[in-house]
Amino acid sequence: MLDTATNTVQSADIQTIKRWVDNNEILLVDVRETAEFEKEHIAGALLLPMSSFDAEIFPVIAGKKVVLYCAIGKRSEAAGKMLLNEGHPGAIHMTGGLSAWKAAGFPVEEQYLPPTQAAPAPVFLCPKPGTVLAQEYLHPLKITLPVLAQHTGLSINTLDALIKGEQPVQVETSLRLARYFSTAPDFWMQLQLDHDMEQARHKTGSIISAQIKPRCLQTPAL
Repeated sequence: MLDTATNTVQSADIQTIKRWVDNNEILLVDVRETAEFEKEHIAGALLLPMSSFDAEIFPVIAGKKVVLYCAIGKRSEAAGKMLLNEGHPGAIHMTGGLSAWKAAGFPVEEQYLPPTQAAPAPVFLCPKPGTVLAQEYLHPLKITLPVLAQHTGLSINTLDALIKGEQPVQVETSLRLARYFSTAPDFWMQLQLDHDMEQARHKTGSIISAQIKPRCLQTPAL
C-alpha cells in the first residue's frame, strides 16, 4: 500500500509476501527488464519492466494487493513512488527484492537452455549509481539536472557524467546527494561499491577462486 500521508511506499518482508503468495492474496509485478525476467522470476509474476513502466495505465486489481519487486528493491520502490504520484492505492514494495527471496530459500522459475544453445549474456543486478539516480529519483520525481545541480552544489557536468556512467561517485558527491534526497550518507557510495564488486567478480572471480585456496582449508604447517 502507499502511504499518501508521508509520501512513502509501504514495504513488506519476504516471509509476509511468501504467505500472501501461498494464499493467492496478491498480484506480483516484476519491474526488472525482460532479460532478467527470462533468466529467473517468481512463478506467476507479471512482467512490467521499469524502463517502460507507465503508472497512468497501471492495472487495478479488485480484491488483491499488488506487490512490486525487482532485484534488490530499489527499482520496485521507485515504481511504487510513480504509482503514488498518480494516485494509485494498494501497491506494496518487496523489501530486498528477488535476492532476498532466493536467500530465504524460496523457489523461482528458471530458464534452462538446450546444451547446443548459447547461454544468454550475463545479467548484472547492481546498476551504476547514475542509473539509480536517474531511474529511481530524477525521472519519478521529475527533477532536471539544472535543478539538482542548483540544490546540491554539484556541477551539471559532474551529474551528467555520473548518470552516463562515465564518472564514479566520490565521497563528497555521496554526501551532497544524501543530504538532498534524505538517504544514508554512504548510500550512494555503497551503490558504487556494489556495482564495482559485481563487475570485478564477473571479470576475475573464477580466476581468483582457482588461484587462491582459503586459509581455513589449507593443511597446517608441521
